[in-house]
Amino acid sequence: LYILMVKIKIKQVDAFTTTPHSGNPAGVVDGKDLTEQQMQAIARELNLSETAFVLPPTKPDADVRLRWFSPTTEVPLCGHATVATFHSLAEEGKLDMTTQGKYYFKVDTASGILPVEVTKNGSVNSVMFGLKVSTLERVTHYKIDLVRVLNIPFGDFESQIAMVRTDYLYVPLKRLHTLFSLKPDFLTMAKFLQTRKLRGMCLFTTETIDRESVVHSRFFAPNIGINEDPVTGSAHGPLAVFLYELGILDIKNGRCIFQGEQGDAIGRRGRVSVELCVDDGKPVSVKIGGNAVTVLEGEMVLRE
Repeated sequence: LYILMVKIKIKQVDAFTTTPHSGNPAGVVDGKDLTEQQMQAIARELNLSETAFVLPPTKPDADVRLRWFSPTTEVPLCGHATVATFHSLAEEGKLDMTTQGKYYFKVDTASGILPVEVTKNGSVNSVMFGLKVSTLERVTHYKIDLVRVLNIPFGDFESQIAMVRTDYLYVPLKRLHTLFSLKPDFLTMAKFLQTRKLRGMCLFTTETIDRESVVHSRFFAPNIGINEDPVTGSAHGPLAVFLYELGILDIKNGRCIFQGEQGDAIGRRGRVSVELCVDDGKPVSVKIGGNAVTVLEGEMVLRE
């Protein structure tokens, strides 16, 4: 009995780092001949928080299409897998990225057209993409419940800074030490997030490891099955707006480029580049991104 084995090329790429086995891992797969069922099966088999599938665009003004799958479901947008994908495409010289320099792409996604820029410089590729500028709502009254959820005393919260939320909650802490030694109760946290219709929570402090960084954060989303995400690109968008409103960012000629740190507490050090543009005192655009490194290349056998 002869069974035709269909094999496809897969890559695993660590995003927001240049060091293997750190940052946030994502799968990258050429998806043009795959069905949605196959994409989901591959994402489940790779078992990474997200796997990105590269497809021909369906919209006339797009250069390429991306779909992202977690092990259980398709997700509308994934920052770290976007950085991973464009690093991989640049490394292979795809989408005409054959020489050094800057490249601009319009990416067709379930969340609309995503603008991506890639800078190729030697073997290091930097990938930046735009995020919506969020409006932040103050929610200082959450603090009393968070004492229980995070198992920390009132004094560990940075009382000079309000708590704010988008669909993520942003909780300021005084000390990096507190952030590193957190032992959250994930069950209680999941319930807390669910009842308040939050997709996750970002705890941060302006005390950093690297001198050149502005903020250090950790991101928890036990309500969607991710107790802790190593490095969360999307969380840095609203965080940038918040830091600007607090007067923490240095704005020169209407823009500020800064670095955020995440992942060190769980041994997956990552660094996120953030660019915030301000006009007439209001944030008008935010881009986030970083580097990546390919850690695994191989072939996966598809099931009939």
